[in-house]
Amino acid sequence: MQTSSRRLARWIVVSVLLVAVFAAAFLVWDYRVKTHGKNDFGSQMVTYTKQGRYEDAIQVGLHALQNQPSDEIIYEGIATIYLVRAQKEPDQREQWVGKAVAYAEKALSLNSRDRDVAGVHLFQDGRTFEVAGDLSTSGRCGYFERARKILEGRTLPLQGDQVTLEGRSYPLAPLRRENDKILAGVKEKAANAGCT
Repeated sequence: MQTSSRRLARWIVVSVLLVAVFAAAFLVWDYRVKTHGKNDFGSQMVTYTKQGRYEDAIQVGLHALQNQPSDEIIYEGIATIYLVRAQKEPDQREQWVGKAVAYAEKALSLNSRDRDVAGVHLFQDGRTFEVAGDLSTSGRCGYFERARKILEGRTLPLQGDQVTLEGRSYPLAPLRRENDKILAGVKEKAANAGCT
């Protein structure tokens, strides 16, 4: 009985974390929509995802990739949609998690330290693998390990006191703290899942 209670408590915690991750991803998309106009592909992807029209949302992203094949934000958006779909459609969860991971890998292949100075995209990709580990049963340990490596690799761009982008300086300490916090959480999840 106590094991069932622990599983239920863990599932509630995972669900709350997933909602937080997805909310953050959608906030990024909404910000992009506000700064790029209402006809932006991101707006359509967010709208379709909120309506449960996952395939339509993904098709919008794929269509946008025809014009912008090296835009890692689009790949990250598609990965997020697949994670939402995996949460909402548990009977096909592993399939959707696999697709999310494939798009996250593509985003990672496009990542450039020149453009991603503070590792913001790396952080998003690391979180994608973390959520994939939360959702998956067959690939959990591998996904947690991939998240750990990505987040550890992000520590190099976060060295120093600040970063300057477009003439403005931003402190790196808050980003470092957030990265360390998420990294510790990933390690704990991996240990709790029995990953070696």
